[in-house]
Amino acid sequence: MASGPRSSPILQQEMADRAANTGARRTMEEYETARSKLADQHFSMTTLVNEFLANYPDPFVPREKDSKACPPGVTPEMDQRWRQMIQQSKQ
Repeated sequence: MASGPRSSPILQQEMADRAANTGARRTMEEYETARSKLADQHFSMTTLVNEFLANYPDPFVPREKDSKACPPGVTPEMDQRWRQMIQQSKQ
């Protein structure tokens, strides 16, 4: 029986490893290219924080009560009385 040339399993494995490495390298290069295009070259966390602080109030400072929080017809005195009643019921 005559058979054609056969490559050894070691040679086949080496060829598969080279192909895998080439694919991984190509994928990594494509990833880096896409990442460099998406990355903002002028991004600064300090600028971002300063803009945030300039546009929003300090969250740790107590705020004034919102007048819209109470339904129409409810006065601050009524609200205060109800809060006192709740405190008394808890005791």
